[in-house]
Amino acid sequence: MRIFILLALTLSVTASCARVQGGLGRLGIGQGAANRAQVEIEGTRFRARSNADSADKRAITVTVTPVAVNPAAALEAGRYEATKYCLLTYGGSDTEWTIGPDQPVDGLTVVDDTITLQGRCTQR
Repeated sequence: MRIFILLALTLSVTASCARVQGGLGRLGIGQGAANRAQVEIEGTRFRARSNADSADKRAITVTVTPVAVNPAAALEAGRYEATKYCLLTYGGSDTEWTIGPDQPVDGLTVVDDTITLQGRCTQR
């Protein structure tokens, strides 16, 4: 009887974890490849990637592509990616930008249809 109960509990927990992981995956959370998630802004899908600085994990670099389709939406995809990183890592969504989405698009460098933003999570 004990073995049956233990087996039932194990299967129940395994099924629940798979459901939670699947739900988080749809949000781009909890995936091994979450930092390569696609973000949809104004009907356009962007590939956004966040990378933390090795010396200061609060300092992040966000790359977004393709920019040419809708530059303003690409910047918002970058803001979203940074917000997601800061929120999941530090519990707050604020980012202090050094090269950020609030700057004019024509003042930012685009290389190979990819824009790079840099900022720092401010939540303590």
